Amino acid sequence: MDNVIDFKIPVYKVLEKNPELKPLLVEAGFKPLMDQKMLHSVGRLVNLNQGVKKINISIGDLVNKLEWNGYEVKGVE
Repeated sequence: MDNVIDFKIPVYKVLEKNPELKPLLVEAGFKPLMDQKMLHSVGRLVNLNQGVKKINISIGDLVNKLEWNGYEVKGVE
């Protein structure tokens, strides 16, 4: 497991590299990721920085959740 999560790369690429993150992101509010069509379309275009704005969740809360689960976070805007 590579534990670095870059908020500047598309969500699809993040999950391709770290598939175990999907339940954590869904729990944090990324409910559209449950739909494979959304993941394969919008997920290829939207990065985590953009995603938190679109679904209106706290970027700080997401960063804390990821760090608490052992990930190093970079690229946060």
